[in-house]
Amino acid sequence: MHRPGATHSAPQQFIGRIDTPYGSASILVGRYPAGGAIAIQLVANDEPAEPMATFSTNLVSCGAQVSCDEFCVKTWSENEVLVAPMLSTGLFEDTGKRVPSGYVVSPVWRIKDPAHVPPAQGRRTTANHAAAGSTTR
Repeated sequence: MHRPGATHSAPQQFIGRIDTPYGSASILVGRYPAGGAIAIQLVANDEPAEPMATFSTNLVSCGAQVSCDEFCVKTWSENEVLVAPMLSTGLFEDTGKRVPSGYVVSPVWRIKDPAHVPPAQGRRTTANHAAAGSTTR
């Protein structure tokens, strides 16, 4: 079983709730240790809280270029039924960008509320700051 902190940096920030075909879940955001990309995890609202799904995929560590408020979405396999409900939360928007990875293509989504974007440690570049609307380094 996947542990909540195993692939994501801590702490993870709660940004919302979602009802899925697998049950009700909390939406948590953090950063992957490798590459610093945004990591989105769904955790069941049952007691004890157990990881339900990892909605993001870490393609930054493989060379994908995304802004500091964007992430690659795992839309295949067990996550396929989560795509529409996650988009309908209003927390995210599809940028229209796509990143190929093996036999699949990962959409790039943006976190709409800047307060929900976890700090990017060591991966921000001037281009990332400009994309996020920041003028300072």
